[in-house]
Amino acid sequence: MPANKYALIRYRVINRCLKDFSFASMDKLIQVCEDALSISPISKRTIYQDLRDMKDDDQLGYFAPIKLNRKKGYYYDDPEYSIDNFPLGEEEIKALSFAATMLDQFRNIGIFSTFTGAVQKVVEAVNIKRMSKEDDLLPFIEFEHSPVSLGQQFIEPIILAIRKKKVIRFKYQRFGTEKVLSHNIHPYLLKQYHNRWYLIGLHDYHKVIDTYCLDLFSSEPKVVDIPYEDIGFDAREYFKSVIGIITSTEKPQKVVLKLTPRQAWYVITQPIHSSQKVIKKKDHFIVELQIIPTYELTMLIMGWGPEAEVIQPKSLQKEIFELHKKCIEKQNISKK
Repeated sequence: MPANKYALIRYRVINRCLKDFSFASMDKLIQVCEDALSISPISKRTIYQDLRDMKDDDQLGYFAPIKLNRKKGYYYDDPEYSIDNFPLGEEEIKALSFAATMLDQFRNIGIFSTFTGAVQKVVEAVNIKRMSKEDDLLPFIEFEHSPVSLGQQFIEPIILAIRKKKVIRFKYQRFGTEKVLSHNIHPYLLKQYHNRWYLIGLHDYHKVIDTYCLDLFSSEPKVVDIPYEDIGFDAREYFKSVIGIITSTEKPQKVVLKLTPRQAWYVITQPIHSSQKVIKKKDHFIVELQIIPTYELTMLIMGWGPEAEVIQPKSLQKEIFELHKKCIEKQNISKK
């Protein structure tokens, strides 16, 4: 079976690691592959299989002379060997092209532009453009992007602070307020949602985890000399019970929605939450969720208009009713 694009990129990363460091432990190979693909975790089993494929897979044709020194790690028995000496196959070219196209959408962000340039050098080195006979790299793929990207200049210093485990200070003005306050934050996660970037971290004074939109930063984040608190933040656990970027200390509850067949099709083909269950009825669909009702969920349901009806909880049902009522009052054409 042909290797997938992630495996093909891992082979290249492992090859470069063995060439650059002579010896590489299993932990080192896992780390460089996770960094290259921004995927974590990658299991030892996956890397073991990659090494076997590079050594023995007839379809790949690398037959890499990989040996294991139990004290130092994996190495090439032939120091002159490299899989770069072999022509790239069609699947490898597609994999590298896809990676370069994904990175290209972040080309204007400092730290990402570095990665984009590195991938582009690989693309040019193997003559992907010439081999694919395209003037532009995968011009038939266009990623979602925002015409205005406020706060992107803060991404690089925040990433560096997270990696080095440093507390940062910045001035911040929340939506709907005129006050600009200074915050000391222990940064844990940088997350993109609906074309905006958000920082999630522990507030040094209040000792609560909070979310900060980079659009609302009034100053560049600066590292401050405060001991960093590593609480073992787990992003999946933190966001598992909500839709969107804002979470809550409330307990998840059962949310039941009644959808028209047309709207249900969108929800079925693109689930809005991992807890989603869909039950087909005669002329409608029932969608059950186990989540914390937040502002993002309310706005999502409001956007569906007459295609959706809240069955439970009653508090959410009432909230949606009141919001629609206000909309009708503001758009009451008869008063004009």
